[in-house]
Amino acid sequence: MTLYVIPAIALAIVLVKNVFLTGSIAFVQRLAVTILAITVEALPFLLIGSVLSAIIHLYVSEEFIARIIPRNSALGVFAASVLGIALPVCDCATVPIVRRLVNKGVPLHVAITFMLAVPMINPLVVFSTWFAFYQYPEYILYRIGFGFVSAIAVGMTVSFFDGAKQVRMIQSLEQSHGHSHDHEHHHEHHHHARQGIVSHLLGVAEHAAEDFYDMGRYFVVGVILSAIVQTVVPHGSLYALGHSPLLSLLVMVAAAFLLSVCSQADAFIARAFMNQFSQGALITFLIFGPMIDLKNTLMLSSAFRTRFILILILLIAAASMISGYVINLRIL
Repeated sequence: MTLYVIPAIALAIVLVKNVFLTGSIAFVQRLAVTILAITVEALPFLLIGSVLSAIIHLYVSEEFIARIIPRNSALGVFAASVLGIALPVCDCATVPIVRRLVNKGVPLHVAITFMLAVPMINPLVVFSTWFAFYQYPEYILYRIGFGFVSAIAVGMTVSFFDGAKQVRMIQSLEQSHGHSHDHEHHHEHHHHARQGIVSHLLGVAEHAAEDFYDMGRYFVVGVILSAIVQTVVPHGSLYALGHSPLLSLLVMVAAAFLLSVCSQADAFIARAFMNQFSQGALITFLIFGPMIDLKNTLMLSSAFRTRFILILILLIAAASMISGYVINLRIL
């Protein structure tokens, strides 16, 4: 419930100020239209993403992923990043997979690269980005290109760490999350095979519903807060902030981290700020968000040491902001 406290308070404050004190109904209309427009466009992608994520969760095992990733450090990082093309998994689902991959002996930097790249370059995210910015195809190219390079750069940097020292309670994680999950997955798979297609569909629907609820609640919070910012903050002030060379990038990193919007829908949030923020700032948002956010940080904390997570966040922020800055240099 604490997730909804901030948007609820923000909504209450702006409604009291703009409606009850001034009697302006136009504000409510603008706010409602903004929220509805973003939601209607993004909802199908959230739904499709939930279903695809559920299918992969049920029928693609971590053993299979571990087998197809090369053991060579550089090749492993490249293969882990390319896997995103074949695995349309949201950033919400990658952390549990990464945790189990590390437990199965996949090198830490390879598993981390997988976590960073998959939510960025998977087909559904590419399509949703195209749908949101169909008049501006460079957004897709920038997001994929700079996102891919950023994931590999962070992954190769992590390869210099001692992987074993970054993992917290690896044995207990293996027992509680790895073996038990695989055991359940194994029985679940055979159970589905016995029950036939109806049971397969029910299993997918159940997991898809869970994923949709988990992703949807963060999305709703993100939509409400971004709509409030657009309707409350004067456009001149927002434009000045959005075109500040460094500050705009920092603001978008903070927004991506706190809003925790699913990568299959974040392009619609970014497009809502298109008239106020520079292209580099929006690309920073679209690269940083899928790699790491508040909810993923909390999930990572159960498997990795705090110091490693903080360094990882700083590396991702640096890679994202450098990408945004380079894009701004070409444009401004």
